[in-house]
Amino acid sequence: MKKAILLLVCLVPLAALAAGRGCGEQVAFRWVPKDADARSAGSVHVVDARSSRTVQVLDGVTNYYGDDGGLFAQDLDNDGCRDLVVTSDVAPIGNTSSTVYLYDRVRGRFVFNEALSAIGNISVDGRDPGCVTGDWKGGADDVGGERYCWRKGRLVKTNEYSVRPLYDRDTGAFSCYEHVDTTYAGGRKRVRRNCTKRF
Repeated sequence: MKKAILLLVCLVPLAALAAGRGCGEQVAFRWVPKDADARSAGSVHVVDARSSRTVQVLDGVTNYYGDDGGLFAQDLDNDGCRDLVVTSDVAPIGNTSSTVYLYDRVRGRFVFNEALSAIGNISVDGRDPGCVTGDWKGGADDVGGERYCWRKGRLVKTNEYSVRPLYDRDTGAFSCYEHVDTTYAGGRKRVRRNCTKRF
């Protein structure tokens, strides 16, 4: 039994181990492809790392990498329990899409979260673990990002920004980089625009 547990932990990235006080048993995530020739489609098996027993199966999942390397554990709702993030797609320009499953303490299960899954390149805000950030690229000089925070169990957008080049309508010559910073607070939206020659 000890050998089986050791093998399981070695096969699954350490980042894909989820545990925490009140979060149930320590579990590992294991990717099981639906077809050997199309490994990006399949299911995630949630495995009790101590008994090697599968405690939950998440079906119909897309995993861009087609192996355990596409599975990550992060506490995205700041409840002390690590959640499951599956890399579902990576665009040539670098934009990453993910499918997110939050750990439900009451049910003891991982549950799909649509709002978090819609955030590109999602990660926990390094300044505030109660918030998450996302970003995207539309090109080498066309970028943007957003920040969401948990407020009484709800995910609320607090900030977003974008930078893009503007060109003269008549000549097509480069004019400036438009920086747009938007803040949401107290039910109000505040937008600041600035055009500079620097990106």
